[in-house]
Amino acid sequence: MARKPAPPAMPISPEGYSWPEVHALVRVALRAEVAVLMRGHPGVGKSALAKTLAGELGLTLIDIRLAQRDPADLVGVYFPSADRSRLVQIPPDWALLARETPCLVFLDEINAAVTRLHQAAAYQIVLERRVGDVHFHPGTRVLAAGNLEEDNAIVSTLSSALCNRFAHFILKVDAECWQKWALKENVHPDILAFIGAYQNEVLYKNTGDVAFPSPRSWEMASRVYSLADPLDRKRLVAACVGLEFAEKLENYVRIFQMVNAEKIIRKGERIDFLATKNRDPSFVYAAVFAVGTWIFKETSLEDAALPNIVTFLRSRGLDAEYQFLLLRYLRSHDPRVLVRLRALPAFRELAADLVGARTEGVG
Repeated sequence: MARKPAPPAMPISPEGYSWPEVHALVRVALRAEVAVLMRGHPGVGKSALAKTLAGELGLTLIDIRLAQRDPADLVGVYFPSADRSRLVQIPPDWALLARETPCLVFLDEINAAVTRLHQAAAYQIVLERRVGDVHFHPGTRVLAAGNLEEDNAIVSTLSSALCNRFAHFILKVDAECWQKWALKENVHPDILAFIGAYQNEVLYKNTGDVAFPSPRSWEMASRVYSLADPLDRKRLVAACVGLEFAEKLENYVRIFQMVNAEKIIRKGERIDFLATKNRDPSFVYAAVFAVGTWIFKETSLEDAALPNIVTFLRSRGLDAEYQFLLLRYLRSHDPRVLVRLRALPAFRELAADLVGARTEGVG
């Protein structure tokens, strides 16, 4: 058998890497017993990545928010011995856990206005893999996270000695990766379509206000959006991501609701995405998610309507990226529809074309 060609090498990026790229790089570094400092904007998924890595590596996660901890919580307290000849350490519980079992010690907010005492404790944890006389288990690893200087967050400069003990990675905002995650997490289709249309432009922007858009705050907005009365949606979304972006979402949803997905699927109505009025990416994303949402919510989709899904996927001007997006949505929300589609020769032909265009496949 011919050996599959190796995937292309990941380019070095001073601006940072996407979530999957950082995931792969940090995992290797931790396995090699190298401590890692991961920086990124608020809400891009640093804490989620720590949790994921701990699970994959079989480590107990110890989550320490440095900015919220007193230095004594990190190093323990010292009392005079019975004969007052020396000081005896009473170590913190987390250090005892890291000694007894393989753990991932996650030092979050490491550069968030921490004091020199915090940094001294972190230096001992990272460099010497101990807290006082408590040495960590050989399988324990250390991962730290912090914000970027441009985030308007309170950031303290870390000492060069401490920085030099880490492998450094920046986790960047990546709308495409966020969408794949959001599909699995059932983020509301209106918000998915909105982020899909405008990408990083709306996914993250630190406006300086208390509420601003980030991957985390959009997920919060999705939860309140799903439960709110339509009259209250704008105010609730604004509370999560700010008024400017709540208004942008509201305007976009008007476009989204113009797509009559029922006519497209039940009656085979066609959309020409090369027509001037339909070329805008915001409309294309709206159409794709409107169709996907309708299919998902339709509990009695007749077999006679299935060819119309293929017809929509074959719409003039609907590029492969949008075809994949709809198929990923269906796979995530109702894979039974894909099973039924595979019985159609026209769909199998489409799938073969897509696999030929991209090695990713359609699931």
